[in-house]
Amino acid sequence: MSSTGANYKSLFKAWDIPDLKKRLWFVVYSLLVFVVCTHIPAIGIDPTRVANFFNNGAGAGGMFQLLGLFSGGALKKLSILALGIMPYINASIMMQLLAAVDPKMKELQQEGEEGRKTIGRWTRYLAIGLAFLQGGGLIVSIYGGFGALLEINNILTLFSVVAGSCFLMWLGDEISQKGVGNGTSMIIMIGIVAAIPGSVIRELTLGQASNARIFALLILLVFLVAVVAGIVYIQLSARKIPVQYARRQIGKRTYGGQNTYLPIKLTMAGVIPIIFAISLLMVPTTIIGFFPTLTDLNKHWSLFTGSIWYIVIQFLLVFVFTFIYTAFMFNTQDVAENLKKNNGFIPGIRPGKPTYDFLDRVLHRVTFFGALFLSALAIMPNVINHIVSAVTHVQITSFFIGGTSLLIVVGVALDTVQQIQAHMVMQHYSGFNK
Repeated sequence: MSSTGANYKSLFKAWDIPDLKKRLWFVVYSLLVFVVCTHIPAIGIDPTRVANFFNNGAGAGGMFQLLGLFSGGALKKLSILALGIMPYINASIMMQLLAAVDPKMKELQQEGEEGRKTIGRWTRYLAIGLAFLQGGGLIVSIYGGFGALLEINNILTLFSVVAGSCFLMWLGDEISQKGVGNGTSMIIMIGIVAAIPGSVIRELTLGQASNARIFALLILLVFLVAVVAGIVYIQLSARKIPVQYARRQIGKRTYGGQNTYLPIKLTMAGVIPIIFAISLLMVPTTIIGFFPTLTDLNKHWSLFTGSIWYIVIQFLLVFVFTFIYTAFMFNTQDVAENLKKNNGFIPGIRPGKPTYDFLDRVLHRVTFFGALFLSALAIMPNVINHIVSAVTHVQITSFFIGGTSLLIVVGVALDTVQQIQAHMVMQHYSGFNK
């Protein structure tokens, strides 16, 4: 524990390294630019119409609530960054799934740097197409008809938000290359963090008139601390499989012979399964929100979303999606073949199919516990709301899918810290190893 504390304490000394200091300042300035741009309105918007849609209409919930989580409040203001980085995230996920099932894409992915550049270029083209699709859907939803897309002001609005999404793609790449950490992930994280002050202020304002709400906020605080501790522990947990490489004699030189390990993380799928499940469950909510006159349907769906069956379905969806996405991310057959090609083997396991069977068995066992954790994290806000409501008769609604937000923020923070540590090691900074 003291060693971990010393490592994190030494991170503050990273500012003493000129190259690393320059990278950190670039990240800070880039994220400040992102926050400022969230307040720049898109061209041609009708502020009154937009406010009514997000406060009272279909935009008060459903899919728009999910998109608003990652935009730092830009969606509700319909700023130039209203779409956020989500079109690029969706395009990246689609390309990953395509690479897992399409042999040609898989070959291109294995061609090295040139292949990755080609896939990256295709991903950006797909992201631009998705941005036009999502932006057009947003305008149609706000103005209540496809004819709105033919009006000049709305066309300007559409191109404004698509340009904003393209700007974020560029900014994310710049942060990854010239800064520290994954730029896309950091933009998502800062979008979530930027929305927290407004949520806290809203809840505290309501809490001034109610002791029960203050008590509910204290319960939420305990929940947040416990979940953050759990996420940190699980994110750093991995099953380390020992791997040995056989020695090869080439001329007078000996190659190989080293021992290493193959890490299989508990949460290899990350937050993607939760986003998949929530997106799927919010499609009916969004569609029903477009038809406010169907009062009976709205009433029955509202009762269902507040029932235990909704929580059970969400739990099962996250559990299943975790297994599916992990299978795409970690192909045990490819790993076993690569080990065999490089004269690597797992002690006590023969190369080839026995290695594949062993890795597949371990992956399923590890993923089972990871899926349980992600599923519990996905439903935990609903469970906490039920508990808080039963005890205090108050519901905390400002912190939308809090478990997902915390998983993203903590995961990105841990990844950034690890990259900072790697830069410090590369600079041979002696203070880091003390």
